[in-house]
Amino acid sequence: MAEHKPMPRFRAAAVLAVAALGLGGCAAMQQAATDRTRPGGAYATLQGADAVADLGKSTSWAAGAGMTYVSVGPEGRLVLATSSAENRVYAFNARSGKLLDRIAVGESPKGVKIDPEGEYAVVANEGSDSISVIDLERMAVVREIPVGETPHNSVFSPSGARVYVTLQGASEVAVVDMDRMVKTGKLPAGKSPHNVDISPNGKRLYTANIGSRDVTVIRIADGRIQARIPLSPPHYGLDVTPDGRYVLVTGIAGSVVNVIDPDRKERIKQIEVGPGPHGVRAGPRGRYAYVAVTGINRVAVINLRSLKVVDAIEPGKRPFWLAVRGNP
Repeated sequence: MAEHKPMPRFRAAAVLAVAALGLGGCAAMQQAATDRTRPGGAYATLQGADAVADLGKSTSWAAGAGMTYVSVGPEGRLVLATSSAENRVYAFNARSGKLLDRIAVGESPKGVKIDPEGEYAVVANEGSDSISVIDLERMAVVREIPVGETPHNSVFSPSGARVYVTLQGASEVAVVDMDRMVKTGKLPAGKSPHNVDISPNGKRLYTANIGSRDVTVIRIADGRIQARIPLSPPHYGLDVTPDGRYVLVTGIAGSVVNVIDPDRKERIKQIEVGPGPHGVRAGPRGRYAYVAVTGINRVAVINLRSLKVVDAIEPGKRPFWLAVRGNP
């Protein structure tokens, strides 16, 4: 029988070193893959912690009671979030998390949106049937505009010249001229429109309607409803990906994200994410989408190429709504 000689010490050390490098390289590759899915400039309201979470830095900032919606400015310097219980908007420095101000608005504020230029924000006041317009340089409300019954959320046109506000109590969308700061018209929607987004070219609105359990596709030019697309149980979060490829719609009473093809105007897939999905936002490059899954205290990360969940972030208790720089 051949004799097995012990490996020389220097050779053994070299083998161990190579093995260690290999393991370290695998760990580094895994970390790099994780880092790619963790968004910089992304934020979530935490209803169970009265806070706002910075998803990229895995930290959170103390805020008010009943935190609901959140928005981030175009330059990524400012984060606004609504406290529906306090009738206030909390303003934070996005880089440091420092509380800059608490701004009194109307009753039961819900959706907050910062305009494309970062000059104004609008807040939908459900209890006041109005929107509050905040001058972001002065951090003060400069106008309260009556819009109709039970406004919930809004979206700006790409130029920022108009803002579209869902009216849950009127089953329509209010159109507000931001130069004159007055309501100038309305568009039809489904029953009790909840959340809303706009196509990148500004030609179509999409409303997720809790009463009719569908998405309405609205052509803005003539107000025509082009399609009604059935959904999973409400209530809903909605996002048009910045590249316009998909419309993503959650349903907090279910466990899936509905993926809609805007060209075909039909649902093409449902992605299982866990119980209670609500807020949803795609990253500005269109590679990943982030979903606040309220029932398991996670943000699911969806690869928008494979349409599969590839990661999960644990930001804190009951993440509710999301905002991503470039997709507020």
